[in-house]
Amino acid sequence: MVQKMKLFQIVIDKDLSDLINKEGWDCHVKAKAKLLSMDGNPSIGIKHKCYSHVANIIADDLNHAFEAGNIGPADRVEKIAPKMTSVSVGDIIEDDTGTWMCDSFGWKEVTWDQYNTL
Repeated sequence: MVQKMKLFQIVIDKDLSDLINKEGWDCHVKAKAKLLSMDGNPSIGIKHKCYSHVANIIADDLNHAFEAGNIGPADRVEKIAPKMTSVSVGDIIEDDTGTWMCDSFGWKEVTWDQYNTL
């Protein structure tokens, strides 16, 4: 079933990128969150609200959203933020069935409040 899915990513802007290059990934909570999310752990990013809604993707399912977010077709992706990058490990997609993090192999269900007690 075709649906509109929300894509959330941790966006590293130029200023934060410069800081990371100068001081390393421990320089800022958003940098740490990005690094951990790329390793399949979204806990810090969710807890500290580091994720931004960067795009909507029209797709049949999560795998189709991954494909559209990486190779197109471009008309399936409505960019909301100019810094949206291809869908990759650590990114989160909300669809009609729940909230999912792109993992190394497949998708892992997450919730926006599951890490608030850490």
